[in-house]
Amino acid sequence: MNLNHLKLFLAVAEQESILAASKILGIPNSTLARQLKAFERQLGQQLILRSTRHLRLTAEGRALAERARPLIEELEDLGNDVKSHQGTLSGTLTVAIPSEFGVTWLNGCIAQFTKAHPSLELECITSMAPLDPVRRDVHVSIAYHRGDKADSTQVIRPLLTMKSSVVVAPSLLGDRSPPATIKALAGEPCISTLTALKANPWVFLDDRGQAVTLRTTSRYRVDSSQMLISGAVAGIGYAIIPTAFCEPYLATGELIELTLDHTPAPLEIVAIYPDRNGISTRTRAFVDLIEAELKQTVGAVKAAGA
Repeated sequence: MNLNHLKLFLAVAEQESILAASKILGIPNSTLARQLKAFERQLGQQLILRSTRHLRLTAEGRALAERARPLIEELEDLGNDVKSHQGTLSGTLTVAIPSEFGVTWLNGCIAQFTKAHPSLELECITSMAPLDPVRRDVHVSIAYHRGDKADSTQVIRPLLTMKSSVVVAPSLLGDRSPPATIKALAGEPCISTLTALKANPWVFLDDRGQAVTLRTTSRYRVDSSQMLISGAVAGIGYAIIPTAFCEPYLATGELIELTLDHTPAPLEIVAIYPDRNGISTRTRAFVDLIEAELKQTVGAVKAAGA
């Protein structure tokens, strides 16, 4: 089987158009069509049904595309890994990172990483919406996590663990004493997330270290750490926030930290891979950089708070 012809066929299958594939590949449309016909003759099977307006794969074409695509990706990763031993990363790397988090903490180091590897193509999806980490087109997802890791099929690499605190503005308390139990907290106005952390950041640890999820009442749900802190300071509700981010507001008295019968579960930042066997050298290098940047940034935040 001609691997170059196979790669051309996969490009056409993905684009569902010979013309579109020819533009991406940078070869003439007529040349691509001839090589596809030669590939079909070699296999003795029709792979593509063509018409003047439409193109679709035959059953044999679909089966070939499904089986060949991961094999070609593995071959490309192998070649890229060999090159990486010479200090050069190449190929395409697709990552998913929460938008505010990526822009606030990681935009500079990601840009420098891309600049340092001119043969690498980086695609960065920035969104707080939940992403399926097993999607084949996402090599790694950087995500927030709090509590138990329920899905054992996911390949998860912890990058950073941040102690969390439950805080409230004095204006919301008034003359009342703050809640002393999570049961009492459940009846108070709380700030939650919209999509991040599965829309419920309120997870605590009991005396045995087991996760306890608390369902709270919330009329203010945001996927922004800055909006979360601002809402807490404004007295909209109680909030659970990484302690390092709270310290400046605790120092000024704008926020008060609660002492409860359960410890707030720490916020974890993790890397989620779709396949343990498909973690390329460029993916590892990227995640190593993110981990180092996170630890350095949080260390600076703590030092500033001190």
